[in-house]
Amino acid sequence: MILRFLATTLGQIVSIIAISSATTFFLFILLLSIFDPTPPPPPPWPWPSAYRIATLVETMRSAPDEARAAIAAGVRRHDFSVELTQAPRACVGFDQDAQKLQSALLSKFGDALPAVTVRSCGSVDAATDIQALLPFEGRALEIRTGNAKADRFVRLTLPLMSALSFLCVAVAAMSAWAVWRVTGPLRRLAHKTDAFGRDIVMEPIAEEGPLEIRRVARAFNLMQERITRSLRERTRVLAAVSHDLRTPLTRMRLQLQAGHGENVRAKLLRDIDLMHSMVASAVSFLSGAFHEEEKEWLDLGALLSTLCDEFEETGANIRYEGREGIPFFCRPNAIQRAVTNLIDNGLHFGSRVIVSASIERGRVVVDVADDGPGVPENRIEDVIQPFVRLDPSRSSRSGSVGLGLSIVKEIVEAHQGALELLQREPNGLIARIVFPSSAFARSTAHERLSG
Repeated sequence: MILRFLATTLGQIVSIIAISSATTFFLFILLLSIFDPTPPPPPPWPWPSAYRIATLVETMRSAPDEARAAIAAGVRRHDFSVELTQAPRACVGFDQDAQKLQSALLSKFGDALPAVTVRSCGSVDAATDIQALLPFEGRALEIRTGNAKADRFVRLTLPLMSALSFLCVAVAAMSAWAVWRVTGPLRRLAHKTDAFGRDIVMEPIAEEGPLEIRRVARAFNLMQERITRSLRERTRVLAAVSHDLRTPLTRMRLQLQAGHGENVRAKLLRDIDLMHSMVASAVSFLSGAFHEEEKEWLDLGALLSTLCDEFEETGANIRYEGREGIPFFCRPNAIQRAVTNLIDNGLHFGSRVIVSASIERGRVVVDVADDGPGVPENRIEDVIQPFVRLDPSRSSRSGSVGLGLSIVKEIVEAHQGALELLQREPNGLIARIVFPSSAFARSTAHERLSG
């Protein structure tokens, strides 16, 4: 269980924080143990001992005799001891520390401390090496003190250790909480990703957390949306093609069963062509092969005029009423295919088609207008969707699976353009393609095209 937790991102980050906090704690303790954290400097020797001795003598003089022993015991500490004795044992040394203490006592408290004698005892313990003897009401007050150097080691007391421990635990806890907050969206993203493999239709993941994680969540939502839409479209393609292929297959079976020689052969070939058209349209829509074509500069007006001439040679009632000399940066075969689909639709549902191209407000506008029955106002958005065919006039076209306008829309949007369907007065439909100014250049491109 522990090893599994340590294998996660949260476990590894928590481990790093814990190890770092523990290392910092022990390093801090080591530094405090070695170096003095610059406490306020004490008064220089011998003044602390001199003031203490003068205060003690004044206190004992004003106290009753029975209380003096208790006072002497109360001031005893590791570097200061007091004893009221009849026959003190005087030390004989007189080093620099003893000389400084005697001078301080005589100069500052000479009147209050008569006949004070300060000597060095040569003791191993520097804290009690200095002896001060003062006569006190027929007895002697023996005081032991010393010039103990400041302890360079800091004492690791319980409050200090508790404070450091609390600091390290608080930092580790807050860091772990922050990491948990950061990795929470990642855990949810991992859960959603795993669930996405089993259930394609899911709610989008919430875009939360740091900027990078929000970007990952947004990219995941977009990917999920594209995959879901792609799978739905492919399912609809299979369903539509399967449904539409039943009719020619059934007809071919009946023709083969009837067996009328050459007549059957012609009908079979016609049905095969029809099926080929259906399958080719579906495969073309699914593959989106036009994206692989390289873009190049061409004269859009000349391309549209040539297309209209080719349709007119087949007997179609069509003409081009736009300008030429429109430099356009595009995928030529894809644009030709899109316009051809629109012209095919117009000629199938109407008797006359007019194609025009112009530059309006910095945009290239291509119109394909027919005089057919048009599209109801409330169905214009629907008819652009894949596999949508309108009844009754637009559902009788053989070989159609309702992908013509969808393919046109994809090609136009791949060129950053937009497809619009507009009602034409008094009757008919206008299929309008609008390309932004980024798709063409006015003068430079025209000079390049004409040169």
